[in-house]
Amino acid sequence: MSESTEKIIRGNLRDALSKLRSTDLQGAEQLAEFLKKENINFSAADLIDFGSFITTRYGREAGSLPIPIWLLRVFCVLIEGTGATSICDPWAGVGLLIGLLRETGGFKNVFAFTSNRSESVLGKVLVPSIDWQIGDPLSLLSEMNLELDAVVSILPMATQSKKPLKTTTPNGKAVELCDDLGNLLLAAASMRLNPTGIGLFVVTPSFFATPGSVFPRLGELGLGIEAAFALPAGTFAPFTNIPAYLVLVRRKPIEKMFVAQLSGDENTNREIISNYNQGRTGGALESGRFVESRSFKNLNAIRVTEMFELAEGRFGAPAITLGELSSSIIRGKFGPEFVFNSIDNSIFVPLIGNTDVLETVNDLTLKNQNYAQVVIDSTQSSARFVAHFLNSSLGRELRDLSKTGVVIPKLNAEDLKSLRVLIPNLQTQHKMLELEAGIVTQQNTVHTLQNELGDLQRELWTNPRDVNSVELRLNNLSKKLASGIKQHTEGMLEQWFETLPFPLASILRAWQASPSNDFKTKYEHLLHFFEGTAEFIGVILLSAFSSNEVIFEPHKKTLADVMKKQHLSFQRATFGTWKLVVEYLGKQTRELLSENSKQPDVAANDLALCADIFADASLSLPEVLSHKELAGILSATNKMRNDWSGHSGVVGQVEAQHRNELLLAEVQRLHETIADTWLETQLVQALQCRSRCGIFETDIAILMGSNNEFLKETREMSTCLDVDRIYLSKRGSGRSLKLLPLVRVGPSPQSVKNACYFFNRLEPDGARFISYHYTDEPELKGLFVDAAAAIELLTQS
Repeated sequence: MSESTEKIIRGNLRDALSKLRSTDLQGAEQLAEFLKKENINFSAADLIDFGSFITTRYGREAGSLPIPIWLLRVFCVLIEGTGATSICDPWAGVGLLIGLLRETGGFKNVFAFTSNRSESVLGKVLVPSIDWQIGDPLSLLSEMNLELDAVVSILPMATQSKKPLKTTTPNGKAVELCDDLGNLLLAAASMRLNPTGIGLFVVTPSFFATPGSVFPRLGELGLGIEAAFALPAGTFAPFTNIPAYLVLVRRKPIEKMFVAQLSGDENTNREIISNYNQGRTGGALESGRFVESRSFKNLNAIRVTEMFELAEGRFGAPAITLGELSSSIIRGKFGPEFVFNSIDNSIFVPLIGNTDVLETVNDLTLKNQNYAQVVIDSTQSSARFVAHFLNSSLGRELRDLSKTGVVIPKLNAEDLKSLRVLIPNLQTQHKMLELEAGIVTQQNTVHTLQNELGDLQRELWTNPRDVNSVELRLNNLSKKLASGIKQHTEGMLEQWFETLPFPLASILRAWQASPSNDFKTKYEHLLHFFEGTAEFIGVILLSAFSSNEVIFEPHKKTLADVMKKQHLSFQRATFGTWKLVVEYLGKQTRELLSENSKQPDVAANDLALCADIFADASLSLPEVLSHKELAGILSATNKMRNDWSGHSGVVGQVEAQHRNELLLAEVQRLHETIADTWLETQLVQALQCRSRCGIFETDIAILMGSNNEFLKETREMSTCLDVDRIYLSKRGSGRSLKLLPLVRVGPSPQSVKNACYFFNRLEPDGARFISYHYTDEPELKGLFVDAAAAIELLTQS
């Protein structure tokens, strides 16, 4: 990166900002007058800090979205080396982007267009040395008599154009384009490029997917998208959570374009741009692929396609479309007079939302017009099997991706016919449905036993005179369940231990290794397990939300206020601290995941943001960690700990056994709640990272299970992992969530054994970490600068 670019990033306006923060100004024009009166001059280097102030203080009124530094760096890197001398931003706002870029390429002719007088008044103060033009940007572009070397813009999002774009194709044909204003500006501005020029535009995903978009007509205009870089969700928060792409336009039709996922990490973005420049692909999708331009919708569609290909291998069957599988498809109609006929082997597919595919008309929860009845060809499959598939996580994603429409995405007749499903042979289908029925039968048996035990418990405490009767019935039930089931449940629990991340599995292993009759030690281990679980999950949630500073800021303030009221803090973290974090951020995660009472585009944006901050496109991790039952388990065990810590007498054997059983029941609840979450999402630590052929080839230790001799393997990751930090990574995704350094895994100071330590508190001379399983070195004390910095991040206003 050039020295001039670095100078831009390091810009500062301390004195001006100090004056402005204490001055009450209304709107962009008053701000401009103040700056002129105070004789405050701006270099390009000042615009980063001042641009952040403008967007924070005045929001969208000032005509600009916030520009993250990492995104500016991407613009700079893509512009550098092009030899461009003329550049234009057709939607310049107050000129922040064009002002920041103007020095990077030595541009001689710099144009900024805006239709808003207030924006131009402020823009001329902030960036006076460029050619400001006020008016309709489409008209201004048509009136230009200069070919441009570069066009850059963060285009207006979801803004309707008041008029069509009338232009002429390279072969002289007059065309009229109707689309959102941003998309029309992209087309009009790109047609002003010279043959070797470059266009860089931030667009919304609707650019690729909306019927009537200019995207499929770019070739007709002599234009092409050479690259589409997905921006991280929440890039322009808090002003909008709409997902966006940075597209690179050339003055020529392009059959295949490069697609990748940018991030806030400069090293990762530099590698992605290098892959683009050198035409390299391979490894994780995020690092870059070449795809057919006309078929591209979004990166998630490619992810699901790849998931589908893997599923085809597991099912041992090729994909078949619903149109090929069905004998007829009947769309529901509006009005009470319409009713679906009862037809054997039918399913009812919801056309909007993502509720269950149903098998009977009596189960419908939406209006008839929002369903389609699909009659399945019985020679190929059964309705029950197809419904099960379409209700699986893969089936739901396929349904979502098949929807069309901007305001309310929905499945139309063609969408339904082309919807793909995986159907093995009839014998395998029959066997799978048999096993499914068997599983349900056993679940019903377990529920019956739970109900019987619940009845005994209620009777015991509502009618103590029947205590002998309750005892007799309990003894009879215990004899029936005695040996086999107890041994089986203990074996299954032990298997589950080994699927957990090492920080949690190691504590349960210590519980299991305690003498069978030492119930005091056992229940204390289980208390430590739940306290460690609360902190581990709390750290995951904090890591996810704090990965997006703008999103996290309001939640950080609310957390601080609630903690203060409850006399809790991160500086002296307790079980209660972490329980509160899980409760609060779990609720925020549920709100992101919820589609209730949201516009479809808002719901989709929130889901994309959630997937991005948790580095989990499947959303399985945030769904589990935000489960209300999980917060309830931590609340219950925290109360037990508080109640028992106030017990002043000696805990006898009977009481200790009772406590152990109570906590073991909560372990079983936890097992049921998180199930097999950790089979796919793993805790990992990088041992070595190499950039090779456009990917980050990473040797990792897999920190799973209770064995402290960790398995090693090499994975292709989309980012370069820090060897001093631990991460969560979903198998095969190439993505990872960096955890805050409040849980440490590695050799203890005086031993080569791997041990886990949880942050406990800050002390005058550093930080204190404690281990819940490693008795040789139960605590660590030291400066731990990274932990202190993490606590400061979580608490500073």
